[in-house]
Amino acid sequence: MSSRRLIALALGLGALACSVLGSDLEHFTEGGGGASQCPTGLERCGEECVDTSSNPAHCGACGSACPGGQVCDLSACSDSCSSGKTNCDSACVDLDKDPLHCGDCATACNVGESCAKGGCAVSCFPGQTACGSSCVDLDTDSQHCGKCGATCAPGEACQAGKCVISCTGTQKECAGACVDTQTNQNHCGACGSACKAGEACSAGQCKIACPGGQVECGGLCKSLESDSKNCGACGKACVGSEACSVGKCTLDCAPGETNCSGSCVDLGSNAAHCGACGTACGTDQECSAEKCVVACKTKLNSPITDPWGYSWDGLERAAAAHATATQTCSGFAGRLPTASELYRVGATQSATVGQTVHTNYLWSLTPNGPAERIRLRLSNGSTASSAATTSSNYRCVCPPPAPTAFTGKACNGPAAQGCFGLDGEGKKHNIDLADRPALPKGSAIWECGFYQGHLATPVRVTEAIAKGVGAGSNAYLHTADDTRNDSDLILRWQDPKVFALATAVTSSATTALRPFRCVGSSQAGTHPASIVGEWVPAGSGAKSETKDSAALGWAAAASACFAKGGHVPTTAELAELVARGLSGGSGAWLWGADTSSIVLSAATASALKWTGSAAPSYASGADLTAQAKTTTSAYRCTYYPIDASFTGPASGACSGTCAEIALPGSAGAKLWFDAADRPAASLQAAIDTCRKNAGHLASTRELLEGIRAGLGGGSNKYVWAGDFTQYLASPYTGYQLRATTVRWTGTAPTFADVFGTSSSVADPASALPYRCFWTNELR
Repeated sequence: MSSRRLIALALGLGALACSVLGSDLEHFTEGGGGASQCPTGLERCGEECVDTSSNPAHCGACGSACPGGQVCDLSACSDSCSSGKTNCDSACVDLDKDPLHCGDCATACNVGESCAKGGCAVSCFPGQTACGSSCVDLDTDSQHCGKCGATCAPGEACQAGKCVISCTGTQKECAGACVDTQTNQNHCGACGSACKAGEACSAGQCKIACPGGQVECGGLCKSLESDSKNCGACGKACVGSEACSVGKCTLDCAPGETNCSGSCVDLGSNAAHCGACGTACGTDQECSAEKCVVACKTKLNSPITDPWGYSWDGLERAAAAHATATQTCSGFAGRLPTASELYRVGATQSATVGQTVHTNYLWSLTPNGPAERIRLRLSNGSTASSAATTSSNYRCVCPPPAPTAFTGKACNGPAAQGCFGLDGEGKKHNIDLADRPALPKGSAIWECGFYQGHLATPVRVTEAIAKGVGAGSNAYLHTADDTRNDSDLILRWQDPKVFALATAVTSSATTALRPFRCVGSSQAGTHPASIVGEWVPAGSGAKSETKDSAALGWAAAASACFAKGGHVPTTAELAELVARGLSGGSGAWLWGADTSSIVLSAATASALKWTGSAAPSYASGADLTAQAKTTTSAYRCTYYPIDASFTGPASGACSGTCAEIALPGSAGAKLWFDAADRPAASLQAAIDTCRKNAGHLASTRELLEGIRAGLGGGSNKYVWAGDFTQYLASPYTGYQLRATTVRWTGTAPTFADVFGTSSSVADPASALPYRCFWTNELR
């Protein structure tokens, strides 16, 4: 067998080909630091990085080949291997610890694993322990505190391997439990300070409990989304012929809305204007399909109305399987609540429905893959994933009309102020003001999509912290960035003033239960142009395609989507589309746009698969993997809604000039980039500078699209791309968490995102140039 034999390092169904004796490690580099480096323990021989202690073609030195029949052992040619070594293709290796020959010559460990005592095991960062497929710090991880599987209760933190009460953010310890005194009915502003009947706790004060997400303004309940005299804020009145639509004064109501005396309302669901302006429904009625009908809340058990305008069963219903519970609630136009809705009315949050005595796990609407659903306890907010066939108690809820964009009641936070506005592209993006409950990543993606939002990326969370979103819970949050085939980037903060991105991130299994935040556009809509074989989600949002496209390499697939006026979606975006009903899943792996792990010089991108219309579990091997970017795979493009009012960055916002790139097609989608590199800065500083200029740090996908479409001024210096990845510098060391970088010279329409040549990685604390990015697409 040839000394160039390749061994595949399995990545789900994809594989990375790494040579036993010195693979394709050409131009190896980290952070743009030169083109001649090799990993520790390897030496460059021509275009290869090799281990001269065991390579029979370069035994002891480059070009020093062993004669036929001899092996290379300890840098010298020999007739046989020394004690403890095994002959694998004339290379003497230690089967106890060599990850390319673990236990026997033909066994290579998976990506993310190392070889110990002849067996493959998860390879963790120093100071971490492998718990299942996750690498955790047993001293601080609340799900593995002191030992694997030892989970701390909500309101507890793991300190020195022990669970202790640790109230963070706006929470305080009241009667042995952590509660949010800004929203808790029983502890409003201070422990034991309870609100009266008809009042709700808002910003630590008891105020009139307004229905339907309305806000108390001068002693009266007003809708800040549609009231022309209180548009977006109490006392902010629209002038002249303006009307109030989605909290903003405008001359034209949004599609589907009608101007009724200065308020933009949906005649199909507005109880004060049902079917026609001024036609109001009765006390026990609601407006449905422009007709007043018996209200859903009249069918509830001892109904309770929360501050967000949701009517609830005041009493739990008898235990049943999830399908039965779903059918019961939908039978009178109600539904099961989502996990977020259960969480915010529980004892630790608003306490408007749940108290500490309500310890039963209740069904939620939120799935975890095709066969499981999320359950939640109102007493402490803890969550669990259970088979849908399990018998469990539940409560039905009658929700107000769902928002058509990520605004108002869609955001998670206090009823009067659930959304926090970001700076990018005209300040049309919102992010949750508070963490949502701890869920697996797939369930978090589903929940954000349910509310017309998206799971927040690390860049968006970093922007929000700098903008002033406030104190964090110090709990690690899921983000929409995959860092390996089995894990995503998790991020935490507490005091925004001392937040440091480089030390606030790590990675964890996508299946771990963690809180999260959603982000989305305050504008509704869908992609305006027709797409061949298009799929349009219910409500609004990005379009996709009903069939897989023919297999291409990662960069080629990105270009093919761009040529049609769309994009290869990130894996989280693709999972969100599937969760929202994208059917026709073929069971084939489809490209995502996240750079996943990098082993030596082989870079991968994450990929997702599904069958039919099954909800994604977002679990490694089940429906999530990573594939070498040089392989070919099928894909589906995504097409975002367009904000026609955004015409580009403000004058002086760009570095150099603003490079405008129009996507092909009639939709009018455009991208803008800095035409020249900005001065070197840390990743966090780069993100914040772009935010201050109403843009964002460009990602790997965006830079690849821009460079291939003619973005010039390439300095041949590595610039930040802002995607996180797990990077294995040598087969004998653990993974390092790094951010990706790219480089090009002048204009490079054939830019191929090849690791070590045109892409690399760097420590987030490093100082590198970067480019900011803007778009009129609503992402």
